[in-house]
Amino acid sequence: MSAKSDPLARFALAALLACFLPAAARAQDVECDQSNDREVRALQFEGNRTFGAEQLSAIVITTPSSFARRHFRIFGTKRCYPSEGLAQDVANLKAFYEINGFYDTKVDTVVTPASGSPVRVTFRINEGQPLVLDSLTISGLDSVPNRDAILRDLPLTVGQRFGRLALSNETDSITIRLRHIGYPAATVYPSYDAHKPEHRAEVQFQIQTGERARFGTIAVRSAGPKTTSEKYQPPAIDSSVVLGLLGFRTGDQYSDRSLTDASRNLYNLGVYRHVNVGLDSTAKLTDSVVQVGVDLREDYMHDITHEEGWATLDCFHLGGQYTDKNFLDRAERLDLTARISKIGYANGVDFARQGICRTLNQDSVFSSKLNYFAGATVHRPTLFGGHWVPTYSAYSERRSEWKVYLRTTYVGLDASATRQLGRGLPARMGYTLEYGRTEAEPAYLCAIQSRCTAEERAQVEGNLRLAVLSASIQKTTIDNPVAPRSGYAVGTEIRGAGTITGSDPSQSFAKITMDGAVFRAVTQRAVLSLRVRGGLIRGGQSANGTTLTPPQERLYGGGATSVRGFPQNELGPLVYLVDTNAFTVTKFADTSLIAVLRPNKQPTRRVPTGGNRLLVLNAEIRLRDPFFPEAIQYVPFVDAGQVWQSAATPGLNVKPLSVTPGLGIAYLSPIGPIQFNMGYNPQPMPAGPAYFAPQVETPGFGSGAPLVCVTPPGVPPVPFRVVNGKLQQNTASCPAAYSPGRSAIFWNRLTKTLSIGTSF
Repeated sequence: MSAKSDPLARFALAALLACFLPAAARAQDVECDQSNDREVRALQFEGNRTFGAEQLSAIVITTPSSFARRHFRIFGTKRCYPSEGLAQDVANLKAFYEINGFYDTKVDTVVTPASGSPVRVTFRINEGQPLVLDSLTISGLDSVPNRDAILRDLPLTVGQRFGRLALSNETDSITIRLRHIGYPAATVYPSYDAHKPEHRAEVQFQIQTGERARFGTIAVRSAGPKTTSEKYQPPAIDSSVVLGLLGFRTGDQYSDRSLTDASRNLYNLGVYRHVNVGLDSTAKLTDSVVQVGVDLREDYMHDITHEEGWATLDCFHLGGQYTDKNFLDRAERLDLTARISKIGYANGVDFARQGICRTLNQDSVFSSKLNYFAGATVHRPTLFGGHWVPTYSAYSERRSEWKVYLRTTYVGLDASATRQLGRGLPARMGYTLEYGRTEAEPAYLCAIQSRCTAEERAQVEGNLRLAVLSASIQKTTIDNPVAPRSGYAVGTEIRGAGTITGSDPSQSFAKITMDGAVFRAVTQRAVLSLRVRGGLIRGGQSANGTTLTPPQERLYGGGATSVRGFPQNELGPLVYLVDTNAFTVTKFADTSLIAVLRPNKQPTRRVPTGGNRLLVLNAEIRLRDPFFPEAIQYVPFVDAGQVWQSAATPGLNVKPLSVTPGLGIAYLSPIGPIQFNMGYNPQPMPAGPAYFAPQVETPGFGSGAPLVCVTPPGVPPVPFRVVNGKLQQNTASCPAAYSPGRSAIFWNRLTKTLSIGTSF
């Protein structure tokens, strides 16, 4: 048998496949119109080795009732046996197998009664032996440069299964590749000889490339938005600016990819409602010079947006942005942005401290200050006419990290550039220079950085320069950013600061973080999701036998998007704060004193210190509710992870991974999933140093006192003295020996977290 293929035939083949796949087209054939219609309770396939049941079920008309209907009989969608029988389903399956190379496929049907009048439908498939590609001949590429690249990794391979679908895919692949390297008139003529009795096939490709072309005249036709009289306004962006944004120019080698990239570049500006970059309809593809037409319809050039909301760690927040999409008449984008958060809890606006924002009482040191951001950002279309898109920002901000630090940047400057290195492969390089200060918990500065007195803390909490060089790259293939069912996402970022970048010597560090996630559909309603995160930091300020990075650059774990059995940032090393009721003070003859914890006393605060090594592993199954699959999702999960501080205080750097299973329930709202998690934490509390932080006027401890080291019973205590009303103590040597007891009650070992958006 011999057959020829052309573009019309390929379109016909695509149309044939389209008839098989859409479920909506067959909905009316399985509706239950009469009370005596037979409901389909189950649909099965037997003997299908090459194609899965989910793939085949999309081809047949017969469809079983929904999960809820099949199992509970009352709710859900009822679907019935096709009114025309199963003949069309059998024909569809045979046609599907034939275009994939199986010419001997036989399909039998078995309809068995279920309980009552419903039926179970089974398709028994004998696939038979497929055609195998015996020989492959390709002619017409002798004069094409990089011929091997054109033919690399094509669908058809000698010795493998042959089918008309694969033949069509290979034809399209060769055509697209030729047009990408300068052959706009390239046409591929495939033919094949199928020897069915011997189950083999021979394929020939005759290729006519036409002339290799270059871009000729580029005509820009642009118009502004419509007026009230339905007439188009004059364009705001000059055609000369548009020509500089295309990424190619007259005389460059022709490429279909250049046209596609130009369309994407123009759309990404956000200034056009309509973009069409293509060959001029009057151009002759046989010529060595082709004309290009650029048709554009502009959007409005000025936008004002605002947002308001509530978040678990930010309380109420407000924000607004003004955008000029044609700044300086160069298609540059100017964004003026302002945001404030902690409204309702921060000093002066604390109307919800004991209400909806009372959770922030656990972080009263930093949450009591209003957070803000004010900045201006300019986005240039391209850098030096290339593919890098630069961005320049100037800003001032105050931001806090839960229980860890408060970062105030008085003046910040940022310059970055991004580009697409490939499909779904964005890259970014940047330089950030900030002048500001970072305030941390006194207990953290004392235990980790050996800064225990007010004078010592002032040395690291003063105004300093921080200049960071960074680079990041990501690869994403997920099918849906909100509810992915397949694909993966991986990314890494490198950050570094030092005197060579312009930082203060105390702010030096080198940091790398990595993140990867994989998504696989297990069933129609279940998706398996796996994620791994890791981080490593080198360098930093020397203190206490180790090197430490600034608090805002350290690695933290725990919370709704990390290990969910731990509260926010509390995975890894902790420092504890206690009150005067938790310990006793003993005075010795030499006037020294010691503070010893009473048995079974709990800390008033836990202070996360972070670390320089991080590993987090997440595994979860996202299950759609059978009754409300578009609204509710159940997420059983198992998380594992740890944060380490290498070469730090003994007892803080030799911990194994902590494993916490749990369950999440998500409401799939219009703004994204809102998920409530309960993570079970069976681990004891980590051992760490315990401190008492005296108030300004604390009887027995003097005024303006530093921290007091409080030791558990059985641990050599650290003595202190009060001399002339001043507390004197070497609190840097406070032992990391205090491990608060944990309740044995199951409910008390559950950590509850709430998040808006996906876990990862």
